[in-house]
Amino acid sequence: MHAHAINIDTLDQEEFIPQLQNYLASEKLDGIRAVWTGKGLVTRQGNPIFAPSWFTEALPKDTWLEGELWVERNNFQLISSIVRDHHPNEKEWQRVKLMVFDSPSLSAPFQDRVIILKTHIQTIDQPYIQLIPQHDIANITDLEQLLETIKSQGGEGIMLHRKDNLYQPGRSQNLIKVKPYQDDEAIVIGYVPGKGKYHGIMGAVWVTTSDNRKFKIGSGFSDHDRQYPPPLGSIVQYRFNGYTDSGLPRFARFLRVRSSPDS
Repeated sequence: MHAHAINIDTLDQEEFIPQLQNYLASEKLDGIRAVWTGKGLVTRQGNPIFAPSWFTEALPKDTWLEGELWVERNNFQLISSIVRDHHPNEKEWQRVKLMVFDSPSLSAPFQDRVIILKTHIQTIDQPYIQLIPQHDIANITDLEQLLETIKSQGGEGIMLHRKDNLYQPGRSQNLIKVKPYQDDEAIVIGYVPGKGKYHGIMGAVWVTTSDNRKFKIGSGFSDHDRQYPPPLGSIVQYRFNGYTDSGLPRFARFLRVRSSPDS
């Protein structure tokens, strides 16, 4: 009944990044997950949410909706206290929105579910029931620009949802959480030969960090970079999105070679 996000480190980044155009991106909201069952609102665990009757009376009786009960960015404690109250505070609920992102009862691919949901939300026509905006992304640059915009507004991150994915319960590689990026440096210690269109040139570099973490960086390189890769022993700057459970940078991509220790 509920799709969960997974960490980006469970995917092969070199294979995944070229597939970004197959995903829709939306802001990850810091709210309380809620599902409208046609009869009532429930939590991710299926426990009832005691919303005022006026909040739910406009919701469809024949379509389930999944979303986040949300007030505003960086205010999780407030929405949590409002939603968990068994005696709904009418004044506080005036601040709450149901930000819809999916429907468990629609059998269409995700990109089509979004279109159908848009029609449902327009029919409901209530300011506190909204569809979370979904964005097409063509490449890593688009993803980083969207992340930067969300980060500048105090947002938490991005959800990537595969366009052709049918709704499914539990964890799925079709729903991916990406948080704002970080930058760091590492030393080039080896190369991985390129495949496909990169046959005969560099495909990725092996690097090691100051605390001896070894990993590959395979994205972010121009064709010129791949023909003339960073020299062994050189220091490269890279961008990443947090760390894996084993402590390796997640979603690492090349930025530039550091030309001197002070650059």
